[in-house]
Amino acid sequence: MSLLNSNPPKRPSCCSFSSIAELYHSFSGLFLNSDGYIDSKSGHRISTFDHHFFHMCGITRDKARLFMPEEKEQILTLTVDFGEYELVHGGSRARDIPSAHATLLEPDEVWCENPIADSAEWVYIKEFDSKPYPFTVALLMQRRDENGIIVPVSSFCCKKNRIKAWRQSRQVYP
Repeated sequence: MSLLNSNPPKRPSCCSFSSIAELYHSFSGLFLNSDGYIDSKSGHRISTFDHHFFHMCGITRDKARLFMPEEKEQILTLTVDFGEYELVHGGSRARDIPSAHATLLEPDEVWCENPIADSAEWVYIKEFDSKPYPFTVALLMQRRDENGIIVPVSSFCCKKNRIKAWRQSRQVYP
């Protein structure tokens, strides 16, 4: 039984990749087309940049922070494997970037002031006809130091018994 949507769509097919370069090209095709803007049905214009690749896909390395100007050339040359880069959470965030994009574009709900989303101002939620994870949660923030642009922070799939935690505080869409 669905919770947010009487007829939830099928979850988009997972992203398949065998190297960090291939994953970057998939991310780029989804998030950086249209000049890096996602005009969400929520009314937000979401700006995405190439450095969002690291946190939207869950990419780490043995450095405290990754900076795209320093990493991009190496990422694009790694066409066979992942080199020193690692995927967090077993690669689930990377595989589910099509669901993240769909959630940003057409959320079922948007919440703000969520007490567990410390680094985000908005929680986007979309329900899919998918088990065992019928929801995708996307976190967004406003960069006041960059003319107030809205950018993604993270995204992940969520089970039904965990979605209540993300549906707290004040609903702002629809």
